[in-house]
Amino acid sequence: MTHEEISGFCVDSLAKVLRVAKDRIKTDTKFNRLGLDSAMVVYVMMELEEKLDLELSTDDFYDYPTVDTLSRYLAEKLAARPAA
Repeated sequence: MTHEEISGFCVDSLAKVLRVAKDRIKTDTKFNRLGLDSAMVVYVMMELEEKLDLELSTDDFYDYPTVDTLSRYLAEKLAARPAA
């Protein structure tokens, strides 16, 4: 799965939880500036875990605080996963 595809999933999930149009989510804006609180982070994290079949931590959203940085990290994490 590519960085762009993961970025799209992130934007979809953020738009849903923030109740805004997808085009209002700027991928280089920090999550806290978008209005994401800790409960919303957990919701988005759970959606991404299910969609990507990865185990994530809320710390990932602080270590990679934008859609761009988080989706790059997740794409690398997926690529490094051994094939089943």
